[in-house]
Amino acid sequence: MSELDANEEKKKQVIGLYGEMQLAMKLHSLGWQVHRSYIDEGIDFVISKYYCKNCKKLSNQFIRRETWENKKAKCVTNLCEFCKQEKLDIITKYLQVKTSEGKSIIKKGKILEYERDFSFHPKIRYDMGCNVFYVWIAVFADEKALESSKIFYYIFHSSNIASFDDITLPTYQITDNQKTTLRINTKGEVLNKGKKHDYDCFSKFLNDFSLFESKI
Repeated sequence: MSELDANEEKKKQVIGLYGEMQLAMKLHSLGWQVHRSYIDEGIDFVISKYYCKNCKKLSNQFIRRETWENKKAKCVTNLCEFCKQEKLDIITKYLQVKTSEGKSIIKKGKILEYERDFSFHPKIRYDMGCNVFYVWIAVFADEKALESSKIFYYIFHSSNIASFDDITLPTYQITDNQKTTLRINTKGEVLNKGKKHDYDCFSKFLNDFSLFESKI
């Protein structure tokens, strides 16, 4: 491997890790517990929340506060924070996570400032059940400072890939080499206009973290 290729590979790893860490923090802020695989075999993140069958909604664990040795102490229970009676179940979702950094587009000798091409590489491209989801992260990287980059999360069920890509292609069925180029602007809008498939669905996928809670 040449030095140029090695640097490019290292940059991809950095972008990938950056995207995953941003996603983990976003999920945590939404109340999900985030677990990462030690060995990645297709599922990158396992996320979980508590659910009350009695209230039929997500809940935190009820924290009971008591006096212990003349001091206020807390006791974390496995009871619903709303009804304080029902034992909580754990709802679990499985996420395949991919991160892509946009490549500059040159048109008439000039670099387009507000659009870039992103490589979408779905390893999971079939319906794996109601709890398996795809989070594709597009990083509109700032050349000067990564923390100033724009990040777009496209969240969809694993079966949705068939709605915008032809999964009968040999690159899907025979190999793992299918890569679809998606042109995205700084608003997170996917600009592709397909003849066979509709890319407008990405406007529904964009930052739709509520999807995880709608399929309980």
